[in-house]
Amino acid sequence: MDKKQLIITTSWDDGHALDLRLAELLDKYSIKGTFYVPINNAEHPVMLPSELEVIAGRFEIGGHTVNHIYLNTLSEEDARYEVAECKTMLQDRLGRAVDAFCYPGGKYSQRDIRLVSDAGFLFGRTTRLLHISSAIETKLMDTTMQAFHHSSVTLTKHCLKAGFVLPIVQQLFFYKGNKNFPLLAEVLMNKIQSNGGVFHLWGHSWEIEEFGLWHDLELLLKAIAFNRDIAYMNNTDCWNALSASAAFKT
Repeated sequence: MDKKQLIITTSWDDGHALDLRLAELLDKYSIKGTFYVPINNAEHPVMLPSELEVIAGRFEIGGHTVNHIYLNTLSEEDARYEVAECKTMLQDRLGRAVDAFCYPGGKYSQRDIRLVSDAGFLFGRTTRLLHISSAIETKLMDTTMQAFHHSSVTLTKHCLKAGFVLPIVQQLFFYKGNKNFPLLAEVLMNKIQSNGGVFHLWGHSWEIEEFGLWHDLELLLKAIAFNRDIAYMNNTDCWNALSASAAFKT
């Protein structure tokens, strides 16, 4: 990937039926994305197979375990089942390869990273925020922001976890708009457009509905859409592009 190239990718978790509304919104602005779908989910209903087929006809589908359980709470045998079987079941339903995986709740251990790789997934997407670099960590894909109004405290915690000190000063504690994710996205996008990198937006359709965020989400999608200087990709295409660039540099 060229140093100044900008990639935008999106991902959407949990496989709720409202993902159909998300898909329509992404289509409206020609934004690509990956929908991470568990087979079952005790917290929220999962879309019907017919609904999954509709989304799969236009977007990438990724694995999200069989039962939407935090992998780091399970034995190795149970965790292996949750990871490997969700890939098998989705591939059987879709009739094509499923290469992307997302950790439920963003929870995982080093063991779980290995299990995801052993199952044949290319990477596991995390919920770590504020990553805009084109550099990738082995087997992990991080994100830039969630379609949700996070507080300064939450954003700062993500910075500290990743060792990002400067953003705390530049755009969190002193950035009045940080609770509004479209405004925060504007700050991050300006930085990426100057230096190159990846803007990775993620969220949950049920959460967007619950907190009345559809209008804010559309404002953001409209702002980032239809730019000839941007490469719009799903998660796997983004991963492959970044991996190819890293291999070229070495």
